[in-house]
Amino acid sequence: MGDDTFIHIGFIKDFASGNGFSFAGNRTYGSTSPMWVILNAGLTKIIASPELSVRILSAFFTLTTVYLLYIVLAKSNLDKIIILAAVSSLVLNPFFLRWALTGMEATAAMSLLLYVYHLYFQKSNTQSKYPGGIVFGVAVLIRPEFLGFLIIFIVYALFKKSDSNRSFYLSLIIAIGIVFAWIIFSYFYFGTIIPNTYTAKAGDSITGFHFDNMIRTIKLFIAGNFPEFILLVMILATATFFSIRKKNQFKLFSFFKSVLIEKRLVLPLLWIAGFYIFYIIKDVTVISRYSLLLVPFIIFIVISYLDELQKIIGSKFTYAITALYFVSIVVVFVWMTFTVVKPASDDFVNGFQKTYHHIASIIKEDSRHHNASVALSDVGMIGCYSGARIYDLAGLVDEKRFDYKSYIDYLAANKPDYLILREEHKLDDVLPSNVYTKILFKKHIAGFGINHANPRTVTLYKLSW
Repeated sequence: MGDDTFIHIGFIKDFASGNGFSFAGNRTYGSTSPMWVILNAGLTKIIASPELSVRILSAFFTLTTVYLLYIVLAKSNLDKIIILAAVSSLVLNPFFLRWALTGMEATAAMSLLLYVYHLYFQKSNTQSKYPGGIVFGVAVLIRPEFLGFLIIFIVYALFKKSDSNRSFYLSLIIAIGIVFAWIIFSYFYFGTIIPNTYTAKAGDSITGFHFDNMIRTIKLFIAGNFPEFILLVMILATATFFSIRKKNQFKLFSFFKSVLIEKRLVLPLLWIAGFYIFYIIKDVTVISRYSLLLVPFIIFIVISYLDELQKIIGSKFTYAITALYFVSIVVVFVWMTFTVVKPASDDFVNGFQKTYHHIASIIKEDSRHHNASVALSDVGMIGCYSGARIYDLAGLVDEKRFDYKSYIDYLAANKPDYLILREEHKLDDVLPSNVYTKILFKKHIAGFGINHANPRTVTLYKLSW
């Protein structure tokens, strides 16, 4: 469970206690997944444990995602052997496994996107589009990327010719209505319509493009779908061979175009392209749980070409390619899981989680006779378990951070009792020189993030102003 999970838990605790959308008692638009908070707060009222609640819902949506992928593939009339390989690719995907039980909303977003596609493109009843609009609107409150997907969908709908255009448009109006209702609520409740996390991570500029970050995002994209890239190369090589051999009977471009149209994959392809183009242009650091919701559609698109290729090369050769695809799934994903993902997760648990939980207990014990406050960047666990007011150096759960030009100004105005640093800032860059500091705890731990992969020394300071 990453620190972002504990940010969720902090909001869930306050919401379930009747304190509204707040973190450690501070009302703030610090969650880009308000529906995740609401769902878990409701479950927490029943089972009295937000930690267990987020695990249960993560598990539920993980299983739902696998089931929905199977349904979507089966409804597309793909070969059963190919479907089996495709579902295996999702189930063994190391990033899917990484986030399956973490308490984050990643698998919920995957389920909702698959369900939206199923309702709009695979249900013959036009009435199914109305619940599709509700699901789409609610999905925006699960992951902010759905707002971009909705915009792409609206543009797509304007150019789409269909006998059910009326239900199509009305359902999208329902989705837009839900989004606008939340925007109006957030404006009056939080005083802003933009989450703190977006301000902190994406900034205000139209573009913040950096070539190095683009390469990192592309590497993540390839790593998370590596067996599909291997399969795509095999499909492309086979299709090219047949286009050369049967020049007048098989056109390569027509083959790739026709599959997109016949299998109704144009919109998923636009979603994938829109996601990566936007985040690369904005220079947002894309992590695996952001891009995870698109993995089922990447699998869907690639295996649709394999299924279509079967009509040209026959089942025997297609099953040989499918077998190679399955082998690549097992070899690549097992290697990634046990050499990259699991060791990093173990280091995180043994380093960050245990250390920050211990720091939270130190603060709670040291400040048991007064209302304490603490400033730090990784606010999740400390906000959940220390009992202290949080001043967030990153601004994720405190929008007032952005009212100050520097960390020194921010802390000088609020005068926290404690400060936690993990070498992301020098002490002199955060505190005025006249503040007395006393080290209560110090520990060297493994790196705990894509921007902080190297080992870090975490220090808890007690401050006297």
